[in-house]
Parts: sequence; structure tokens; C-alpha cells
Amino acid sequence: MRTKKVKPLPKKYEYILRISKENDFYKKQDYISFKFYTAKEFLTFKYILNIETEISDNSIKFVIAGFRAPVSDLSKFGSAEYEYRLYEFKNTEYSVSIYRKDVDKYKFKLGITRSKIQPFKISALPKGGFIDIITET
Repeated sequence: MRTKKVKPLPKKYEYILRISKENDFYKKQDYISFKFYTAKEFLTFKYILNIETEISDNSIKFVIAGFRAPVSDLSKFGSAEYEYRLYEFKNTEYSVSIYRKDVDKYKFKLGITRSKIQPFKISALPKGGFIDIITET
């Protein structure tokens, strides 16, 4: 008698973006951290996301190009990750665009404030999409 394969429930989002304001101890400078994760966890490798970044004036563009294997001798499991650190930021509103394999596009506005309690204001978030945006203080 054969048993049924149990499929995991489908994820609502394919990627997760965590935006936070951090401090670099060595450079003694604040920066905005954009950490991308896959919602799916991999069992064999902890892959690295290939993301191309373009910054111009008040717009930030991320292009998710795919995955690459880690360069480590030991294999780890977990979600694929990528972090971009924006050091020279202004306390203004940025237009952020995220492209996935030249198929989907996700755009929103990210306002950076001087407040330590709520350093970010996100607006113009589209409904649905392939990425979940989370801000942390």
C-alpha cells in the first residue's frame, strides 16, 4: 500500500523584505538595511540571492536575478538571503522598485524620518504581489 505524499502549504509570498535602520560599529555610521529572504527554506544549501541594485537620486531599484550556491565547505539549510546596506541616505522619500526575473514588478514609496520610534513610512503599497514588506525599528 502506498502512502500519500504530503505537500507543504503554498506560501502567500515568494520573498520577504525586512527594512531596518542599523548602525555600523566599525564605520561609526548609520545605514538602512534591506534584507531579502525567500519564504521557502532549502534543505541542502543556504543559497545566496543574486540581486542587482541601482540607486539614483531618490529611487532604489532591486532586480532579483536568481540564486547562487554558497562558497562554504559545510552545507547549511535555510532560506536564501541577500542584504544591501544604504549608507549615504537622506531623510526623504524614496521610490523603491523590485523586479523579479523581468516578469513582475513591485513599487512602493519609502519615507525615511529622523524619528527613532518610527523611522520609516511606507506608502503606495500595491495589493497582492510576490513580496512581503516588513519594517523594523
